[in-house]
Formats: sequence, structure tokens, C-alpha cells
Amino acid sequence: MSVPVQPDRGTAREWLAAELAGGEYREARGSWLQRAWEWLQERLEGVAVPGLGTSWTAVVVVVLLLAVLVTVVLLVSGPVRRSARGAGADAVFEAGPEPSATHLRRADEAAAAGRWDVAVAERFRGLVRSLEERDLIDRRPGRTASEVARQAGAALPGCAACLARAARTFEDVRYGGRPAAADTDEDLRRIVADVAAARPVLVGSGA
Repeated sequence: MSVPVQPDRGTAREWLAAELAGGEYREARGSWLQRAWEWLQERLEGVAVPGLGTSWTAVVVVVLLLAVLVTVVLLVSGPVRRSARGAGADAVFEAGPEPSATHLRRADEAAAAGRWDVAVAERFRGLVRSLEERDLIDRRPGRTASEVARQAGAALPGCAACLARAARTFEDVRYGGRPAAADTDEDLRRIVADVAAARPVLVGSGA
């Protein structure tokens, strides 16, 4: 079936509706693109572009140009948004430094209330602060859970595996949308106790 070169009113409306229903417009819909479409609708009868034929043909051309513009904007802004999320978005701490005991107390309070996601997040933060307080890792703002596990695992090789597991748990619960449960918090509680009892391996000690 051929597409008319000069669409009538009904055909042009169908083209416009189909174009604006595309997935690339879902995030923009309701914002500037929606306002632009409403503005065009108010002025459809008055549009006349020399050399483009009917006013509806001119509107279709304008909307297609808008489609190209939106596509370019999305292609450019997508990497920027991803870069912004990657810059510190997965950091362990969201506020200023507090003692490990403060985080662990919050974890216990959250666990007592059945708020397992909060309990897991605060317990892991308490673990990280305890490692910093023991000078087993350096204090570095913006560090991720995986980075903590790697550095702490080098100082406590006997705990490297459980530290990596604790980091994965924190990231899955805090950023991956995985719901925590009582056994999730209990596993992290055991890791905190094991790490607290572990002795660091000194470089060159051979022990």
C-alpha cells in the first residue's frame, strides 16, 4: 500500500500520533516535547511553508525534524547521565564520617524493627568504618564496596572471601534492588564479627 505524498488531515494526524508514540519520546513526554506538540496543534491551521504544499505536509516535516533533534539529544545526554551516575553513585557512604559503633547501632535498631535493607546497609558501613579505624584501609571518600573488599582483603587475606561477599550483598541490596531478609543481615553480622577477630598480615612478616 503506497503512502500519499500529500497527506490529508486524517492521515497527517495518524502520522504525528505514531511518531510521538515512539519509545524514544517516553522520557521526554510530558515535558518540553509535549508542550511543543500542543503548541503545534494550536497553530496547525495557520502553518504554511513555501514549497512544501499543504499546511499539514509542512507540519509533518516539522515534526520529523523534531524527531531528529530529540534523537540527537537522547544520544548525547544518555552517556552524560550514565557518567553522572557512575561518579560516586555507588559510594558506600552518603554522609559525613561517623564512628563504626554508630552505624552498627543503627543496624541493630533497624534489624529489631524488621527493616532489613537499612540493617544491611548500616552494618556494612559499620564494617568499613571499623576497617578504617584499625588502619587496615585508608579513609577515602567516594570509595565503592568492591574497592573496600579488595583493599581490606589484601590486609586480611583470611577474610577476603567473606569481605567480597559482604560487598556484593551491600551493592545488591543498596543499588541492585535485591530485598534483604533476616538471614542476609545475620550473614553480614557474622562477617563483621569474623573481621573484628582477624589479625592483619604484615607485609614481609611471612605470617
